[in-house]
Amino acid sequence: MAKSFSIVIDPASMEERAREAARIGDIDVLYELIWEKPDFLHEVEGREFYDTPLHVAAASGRTEFAMELLGLKPSLAMKLNQDGWSPLHLALKNGDTETAFSLLEFNKDLARVKGNNGYTPFHLAVTMGDSIDHLTLLTTILNDCPKCIHDVTNRNDTALHLAAGENKLKAFQVLLRSLLSSECSTRRIKKLLNFKNRNGDTVLHIAASKNQPKILGLLTRWGVDIRLKNSNKLTATEILEQSENQQDSKECLRILRSQRKNIFQSPFLFIFYLVRQLASEAKNMSSERSNALVVVTVLILTATYQAALSPPGGVFQANSQNNTSPAMDIHSGSKNSSTGKLNKFLEKGSYAAGSSVLSTRKFLWFFIPNIGAFCISFIVTCFVLISNLTVFFWSTLIVALTMLLFCLLVSAVMVISPNTESADIMFQYVYILAYFLSGLMYIIILVVVFIRVYCRIKNKRYARQKP
Repeated sequence: MAKSFSIVIDPASMEERAREAARIGDIDVLYELIWEKPDFLHEVEGREFYDTPLHVAAASGRTEFAMELLGLKPSLAMKLNQDGWSPLHLALKNGDTETAFSLLEFNKDLARVKGNNGYTPFHLAVTMGDSIDHLTLLTTILNDCPKCIHDVTNRNDTALHLAAGENKLKAFQVLLRSLLSSECSTRRIKKLLNFKNRNGDTVLHIAASKNQPKILGLLTRWGVDIRLKNSNKLTATEILEQSENQQDSKECLRILRSQRKNIFQSPFLFIFYLVRQLASEAKNMSSERSNALVVVTVLILTATYQAALSPPGGVFQANSQNNTSPAMDIHSGSKNSSTGKLNKFLEKGSYAAGSSVLSTRKFLWFFIPNIGAFCISFIVTCFVLISNLTVFFWSTLIVALTMLLFCLLVSAVMVISPNTESADIMFQYVYILAYFLSGLMYIIILVVVFIRVYCRIKNKRYARQKP
């Protein structure tokens, strides 16, 4: 009778072999373990706060082994070991940017996994140094996962707090440029810059306590509130005034005391940030609200355009005769007094075909608000399109809307105006709307696109510069 033999597998021995394979990066041993026990990785996944082979590989810089293991069991990337660190945390703590890049390429959200003291890998990347590799990694994380800049530690420290506390000037500049070039609204930017940690300290308080004039200069330029007090009822200026080393504090005090205005008080940049605020709110709007807004603006555009082409009372036809009905109080106005090329261009006779039957005053009271409503809806529609569509589609649709606006304005000035006087007034009104407001809107759009592209290029170049 044949005897049956059972193979006894020692779990402790398998764990040790798996750790050693991860430490040296031997992928063949990994598959040997899986062949011996197919549910081996499932058991590893089920253990809480455990140094998995992925932790060991990340800490040892074995990128290929780590990626092979991730392909087999992706959930291991989110697990914490006994010290509260994920594999990406360990890769960063050991300065292994190659493994860190590979892990982030596999899953960009790994940068937001909270570990020991609430530190995310992004927080560690901020504090690890100002080397080229770290700055490049920091820029990559911010480009792929911009929301991570809003994450806080258990002490309510943001990445800006940590960079200022560790005196990482270059990392701080990368953070600030990324924040200002992002699609984050102006309100959220100012809220983050003035955010307080557990001690009530803003980034400005920390920079003042560390005597960091360059960081203070950046913060005061970008609109922090220097009047905010921490838990000790001290402002940043008072912290500097109470500093024991007054010689080092002089430059910082000069920066704070000489602050007269920040970038948000500049008229041009105020308009720029106002536009970005509106664009951000349109982009972050829920799909239901966005659809409702589009429906309302399209209805207004349609109604105002149709009303302009068919004004109250109608228009004169080509075969109409001179009618002096009281209901048609028509004034030829300055028909014969127009001089110059512009006036000759606008000059038209009474009862011209297509002209409104309204008097000059009634015509203006109807058309000026009508065109104003059309232009407001036009601008709001442009914001929604820019925020929710790709560049090709929103630029194409805006060009089409612009043509529609042009046709409406030309019709109001040249065709429907009852006489030269109304045509002249409408021309001045259209000049303000079409050439100033619409022109300003397009300039702002170009500025927003230019600054966004410029900041991204600057971040990449800055990260490649030698420290």
